[in-house]
Amino acid sequence: MLQKIEALAQLSVARACGFAALGCCTAMVGFSGEPELAFKFGGYFALLTCAVLLLKAHYASRRPYQATEVWLMLPKEERPEAGTAQQIIGGVLREVFLRFAQYSAGLGVAFLTLAVFFALGR
Repeated sequence: MLQKIEALAQLSVARACGFAALGCCTAMVGFSGEPELAFKFGGYFALLTCAVLLLKAHYASRRPYQATEVWLMLPKEERPEAGTAQQIIGGVLREVFLRFAQYSAGLGVAFLTLAVFFALGR
């Protein structure tokens, strides 16, 4: 059961991050005439995404489990009991949010490093 919850939490957070990345990439393509500006934007956007994910991780254990996408995606027969559902789902979501925040921070640093290289190349 715990593996299923973790897989669904990862799917939920990955989907949300994918939509954010789609918006970021679209804007970066718009700035493609100025690569330094494009990578700066991408880096700042990735760091902003990291900050949002950190906030979501902080509040994951306090958010009612019935209001999470993970709970809605779980088949009714595989849902944990109400007494433990808040701890299980909140804890798993916290871990997944922190993992994706780490990915986002790494991407932000990589983009900002590329922006510095493009600035030095002028």
